[in-house]
Amino acid sequence: MTQKPALDKATSNVAAMPAVTAVEAMHCRIPFPSPLQLGKVHMTHRDYVLVRVRLADGGTGHAVGFERGMPLLDLVTRVAPHYVGRSPQMRASARQAAESATPPARAVLMRGISLLDIAMWDALGRGSDLPLWALLGGARKRVPVMPVVGYGASPDAVATQCADLAGRGFRTIKVMINGTDLVADTALLKAVRGAMPDDVAFGIDAHWSWKTISDALPTCRLAQDLGAVFIEDPFLPQQWRNVADLQAQIPVPIAVGEDVIDRYGFRDLAESARILRIDASVSGGLTGAIEALHLVTIMDREVIPHVFPTMHGQLAAAFPAIACVEMILPEVGADPMDRLLSEAAQIEDGDLLVSDAPGAAIAFDWDRAAAFALRSERVGA
Repeated sequence: MTQKPALDKATSNVAAMPAVTAVEAMHCRIPFPSPLQLGKVHMTHRDYVLVRVRLADGGTGHAVGFERGMPLLDLVTRVAPHYVGRSPQMRASARQAAESATPPARAVLMRGISLLDIAMWDALGRGSDLPLWALLGGARKRVPVMPVVGYGASPDAVATQCADLAGRGFRTIKVMINGTDLVADTALLKAVRGAMPDDVAFGIDAHWSWKTISDALPTCRLAQDLGAVFIEDPFLPQQWRNVADLQAQIPVPIAVGEDVIDRYGFRDLAESARILRIDASVSGGLTGAIEALHLVTIMDREVIPHVFPTMHGQLAAAFPAIACVEMILPEVGADPMDRLLSEAAQIEDGDLLVSDAPGAAIAFDWDRAAAFALRSERVGA
């Protein structure tokens, strides 16, 4: 009798993974220690939507995304019925069903689909007892972290932050600028450059402040003269022609894409800019992020994912195209998601130590999060 290869047993175990019985979603609001300024936007809190899929055997999968003024919880519950009854191994069929149910609303529903896809991948990893990076095939276990500073702080305060971060081993720092006040931005960026060693780089985030090339060029020339290594979000992502025109006029790489929903949008931007800002919580989940990563790898572009460093660190461990992962450190106060987590990111000498825990490195504490909940919903049994 011929012995079956060991792979047959592993495949059988994966195929037997139970189906989703319920999807739970929670909208949480966490106040900032003090108000912050993001471009023209005055911010006092951050809203998150947490998702948990429950499997028939008691297993779970988690996801989290920024609410960003959208009815994200409703979008999750709108697409959740397509995931209930399907195993995490059949996540592609769930996504296809959710996308095709109401084609005109696909762009809106993609944020809900994204969180469900992440939760399915997380459940797959937990059920397989493997981290996401191992499921994808690892290439490294440490990934550089890019901390974010600014948010309306004074030039001296931001410069002090940058000097401290450089001393802690971080090698690239992102600075949030005003974008509409060249005098203020000049003072800020000169202070930043003067506070850091020459071997520590900085980039700027304009946060969609400009509408035309002439609006953008003065600040972009300033950033170029001071040695910025990227300029992020000069225009809205749908203004990819403006992005291409600006990139043709300046040598500093432009970074765009954090709100792009699929590979088609990333294809346009990859033809226009040199750095793509992928966010799995927006662009079709981890499946969509992987599609985009394959695309930009072929096109020889770099990727800096948008926040969620532990989850995107799992992708970075498998895809060398990811130059670093972005992180708003807890002391900055602009992303208090650490108050929802049961496991903090592990940082050493400016690098993220990629987690070996099973799943997609999304370890939030559901009970702790309930203290910040504005609303919760459940779909399924």
